[in-house]
Amino acid sequence: MMLRFHTQTAGVSLTAQQPDNNLIRCTVQALAAVLGGSQSLHVNSRDEALALPTEESAQLSLRTQQILAFESGAADVVDPLGGSYYVESLTDQLEDAAFKYLERIEEMGGTVGAIEQGFQMREIGESAYQHRREVEAGDRTIVGVNQYVTDEPPFRMPA
Repeated sequence: MMLRFHTQTAGVSLTAQQPDNNLIRCTVQALAAVLGGSQSLHVNSRDEALALPTEESAQLSLRTQQILAFESGAADVVDPLGGSYYVESLTDQLEDAAFKYLERIEEMGGTVGAIEQGFQMREIGESAYQHRREVEAGDRTIVGVNQYVTDEPPFRMPA
């Protein structure tokens, strides 16, 4: 069997504080996508938490993809992490959790039944709430937001 998929880096992880950090966040996310076998990739721009990306930021996103594709070597093999005990065990854990989640949805009458019961919306809301609580409590570090904060003035978009 073959699975082809597209990946976009997580716009929700971008921060308005210290937006240059977003370039690193997106690079790590893009590398993870490549290592996971993604055939198509979009890398968010560093300033997307603030507004539409500037031309400079859009080009940096493109260069991120090009460096991963042509300089890193990560895309030169089908499964660069294949055989890694750690990655395989994480995959097994993810697969088990996914099947349990799908069973819960099936018990609600499938996807339509779950939607009618508001399950997906509650799960999204609960996940966002839990994430926010962890950030505010300091249990989840967001560099430049709740840890390693500087006194620099807020970022201003170029005119």
